[in-house]
Amino acid sequence: MVIKPLVIAAAVGGAAIAAAITVNVFLWQDEVVETAGSRPAAEKAAPGGPAKGPESGPAGTGRPSFDVVRVEPGGDAVMAGRAQPGSTVVIMADGKPIGEVTADERGEWVFVPTAPLKPGSRELSLEMRLPGGKPVASEDVVVLVVPERYKDVAGRPVGEPQGAGGGALALKMPRSGGASTVMQTPGGRAVEAPLGLTVDTLDYDDKGRLAISGHAAPGARVNVYLDNGFIGRAEAGADGIWRLSPDVRIKPGLYTLRADRVDNAGKVAARVSMPFSRAEPMGETPPEPFVIVQPGNSLWRLARRAYGQGVRYTTIFEANKKQIKDPDLIYPGQVFALPATN
Repeated sequence: MVIKPLVIAAAVGGAAIAAAITVNVFLWQDEVVETAGSRPAAEKAAPGGPAKGPESGPAGTGRPSFDVVRVEPGGDAVMAGRAQPGSTVVIMADGKPIGEVTADERGEWVFVPTAPLKPGSRELSLEMRLPGGKPVASEDVVVLVVPERYKDVAGRPVGEPQGAGGGALALKMPRSGGASTVMQTPGGRAVEAPLGLTVDTLDYDDKGRLAISGHAAPGARVNVYLDNGFIGRAEAGADGIWRLSPDVRIKPGLYTLRADRVDNAGKVAARVSMPFSRAEPMGETPPEPFVIVQPGNSLWRLARRAYGQGVRYTTIFEANKKQIKDPDLIYPGQVFALPATN
């Protein structure tokens, strides 16, 4: 079994997904199966990554783009991408410039912030400037989440950052909407598909519309199912990423998502499945703190972190009875209130 993170980005109370990145949840892909000798021909002769050249941005759009966003546990970062050769690329965080670089003769640029990034969520974007021309914005933005570090009783950071895997999360999202793609997992790595298939992100908005993405061999065909019902088919591009925005809407509740990579004869070559939960719409921010259930969580562990004692799990249970049918059975993606106690 191969364990990989799935990122669920949910819109809260009608807010845009990018503004609601704090509700990202990491789920385990609980099943990856591959049939020997059934890899599609496209995988056997897979081309390399997308060609880089003077044409900037995705598919030569003429716009600047992000190719790499990496953040180390201490906050040191490096960002790289493409733009028109010789252009000035301004890197923005939440609409404010944090630095600028010049794209080289191949249209490539690299930016290293002078100081470590502070914990928190931010939206990165690009602006390309050429002499005598109007600034050109990137088609995509990158939502970057740098986790807080654990602190001792004196408030000093210690140990690894909080969160699944301990590291930062970087998601590239189209401004026009659609499936996001994972640039860095909390484990600090780019997404890989060791068995030829992953499901990396599942986005849903406040109306329950889905957008899903993952990795597979370039040209591979992927069938996607929700609770065993077929919802769409996608094909991985030259960059090894497949995307799907099915014409379905989901209500709050528990679901099982499944993706099958199929060969030319329609035979399943690899399969990934996992549970997820669409949380109830939250409307306004709740008066009490809340937590998003992550893999490995239990009510005992949540209570120990929130209140200092695992035996106080009943406080969380009582406040969330509508969602918790069995105290021993909670699901990644559920949103629980953490009421204040005396």
